[in-house]
Amino acid sequence: MLTNLYDIYRQMQQEQIFFSFTGPVSQHVVEGIGAALKLKMEIEENDVNTIQKVFSIYVEQIQNIMNYSADRLNRDKEGGDIGIGIFVVGRQDGHFYVRCGNNIYNDKLFIIKEQVEELKTMGKDDLKTLFRSRRKSPPPLGSKGAGLGFIEMAIKASRPIEVDFTALDKTTSFLSITVVI
Repeated sequence: MLTNLYDIYRQMQQEQIFFSFTGPVSQHVVEGIGAALKLKMEIEENDVNTIQKVFSIYVEQIQNIMNYSADRLNRDKEGGDIGIGIFVVGRQDGHFYVRCGNNIYNDKLFIIKEQVEELKTMGKDDLKTLFRSRRKSPPPLGSKGAGLGFIEMAIKASRPIEVDFTALDKTTSFLSITVVI
């Protein structure tokens, strides 16, 4: 059992993490944490454009946990998806970052890695063109959304999206996604 929260607190301070959550993610959690995150950034007098970008990327990241986490709970009372994962928001070199992670089935991992690698080769104008094109197309096979989340995050990011994974067993890995704003 964890006996000293100070060690975690100190590490979070060193990494400049000012917001974190781990556990089951439902629509209620998304709304509550989103409101708290916005309030925290407003109190610190961040500009509206930055707050909107951080919030938008937070929503995309948390929806990925809700939709694709291999660890799931029974649906909530409203029938929504409940995935389990972790996310943090912090600062690094004067930029905000949003990092999320969750267990994912390996067959989904390949698709994510491939999509992110493709996006890394594109400039902002190309990303915007791709976004408009995909918005008019049907969602990719197996996608629970329109397949636009990574493109939208790449447009708002100040550097390429980072994807890391740790193999857990033959069927699952722990996926970490970092977006720097």
